[in-house]
Amino acid sequence: MGTSWASGIAAAADTVWAVTATTTPAQQRAPWRRWALATLGAYVAGAVVFLAVGGGAPEANLAQDRTPGTLGPVHDIAYETLDGEPTTLAQYAGQPLVINFFASWCPPCIEEMPDLQRFHQEHGGRYTVVGLAVEGSRPARDLVEEVGVTYDIGLDQRDILIELGGVAMPTTVFVSSTGQLLDSHSGILQYDDLVDKAEELFGS
Repeated sequence: MGTSWASGIAAAADTVWAVTATTTPAQQRAPWRRWALATLGAYVAGAVVFLAVGGGAPEANLAQDRTPGTLGPVHDIAYETLDGEPTTLAQYAGQPLVINFFASWCPPCIEEMPDLQRFHQEHGGRYTVVGLAVEGSRPARDLVEEVGVTYDIGLDQRDILIELGGVAMPTTVFVSSTGQLLDSHSGILQYDDLVDKAEELFGS
């Protein structure tokens, strides 16, 4: 993307120079020519600023470490608890994570929640389950209380679902203990599927 912007800047600059160099003073005073020159000049200036601040650079791949250490890329992700308190996934560093995105208006999400709860109860010592609701806190709270969910719940209010590779609801994401995105599954996962996925990705 940086190359295309640079090419656009060069082309625009050449055009400004050509228009200026090949017109007479009287022509340059014409309103439409002054407008064209001002527009092209603004484009060049804006593009230079855009590149200077790093615009157009590709986003970091969450499947790769940015820096060595105990925290991985996924651990940087910030969200809110059901009580509106800011937090990050860094609190789960060192634990294999199973992150489930759900909503009260999503029947398949509701259907798989008992299986996630069972997985949490029977394998919570090895894997940590976190639910992130893609809706407001009140309907999310009502749903988890109705189903009897006891694993941690938060709110996805900034498209974390998409950031972690989700393309539909529900989506369940598997993250290594070092914060690496291992897999993103869109669709229902039943209890046996969860166990198989966890053992495959995290090791038995």
